[in-house]
Amino acid sequence: MSIWMTTRYYQWANIAQFWLLPPVCVLCRQPGQAGRDLCHGCEDRLPRTEYPCPGCALPLPPGAEALQCGLCQRHRRINTTVAATAYEEPVSALITRFKYHQGLECGRVLTQLLLDCIRQHYRSQPLPTLLLPVPLHATRLRERGYNQSLLMARDLGRALAIPVATHALQRQRITPPQQGLSAPQRRRNLRGAFVLTEPLPQRRIALIDDVVTTMSTVNEIARVLQRGQASPPEIHVWCLARA
Repeated sequence: MSIWMTTRYYQWANIAQFWLLPPVCVLCRQPGQAGRDLCHGCEDRLPRTEYPCPGCALPLPPGAEALQCGLCQRHRRINTTVAATAYEEPVSALITRFKYHQGLECGRVLTQLLLDCIRQHYRSQPLPTLLLPVPLHATRLRERGYNQSLLMARDLGRALAIPVATHALQRQRITPPQQGLSAPQRRRNLRGAFVLTEPLPQRRIALIDDVVTTMSTVNEIARVLQRGQASPPEIHVWCLARA
């Protein structure tokens, strides 16, 4: 099936789904807006970053949004980061339900918000040509039953007609949870955790993750993707929330 036909099928399947099962807001349980399990009132109250740094999506002061923060000016592995929301309530609760409690409807809603942000961000520049979800270690994948980043990547790939590399990047060792670790500890924790199992000739790659906190995970993956290349690929980051 061609990319065009796949995209059209995805669009019509969504229309049929929400016609048969009307949307219900994942936050207040009131009727959702057309095609989305989120009402307008709850969407308007979601935490957003008004002036994000184009490199890492951290908040900048008004008037500085066209500039990169000092950290991004010193470390240039990541070209741009697009985050749908800030990692605050109620988004943090939705992501917890998505990751740990089979709340796939929460992930779909947040991914739709991310898709809106991506289309706005790339309205005057080319999209990446490959989506690469941040992998889980096999042990964690068995425990959870799914990789939330892969689910996000598949939804985004269908909507934007961009292929998804499902097995090219693997997490070769299990790492302790990142929560509660400082930025240097996170970097040490992830060193050598990822391995590329096949060459990726694409020159613009988007890493897909649920939450970006210190950029340690995506920077380590970018290091693996760019290592030893005379002309390293552009690395973009797309995430549901920026902490």
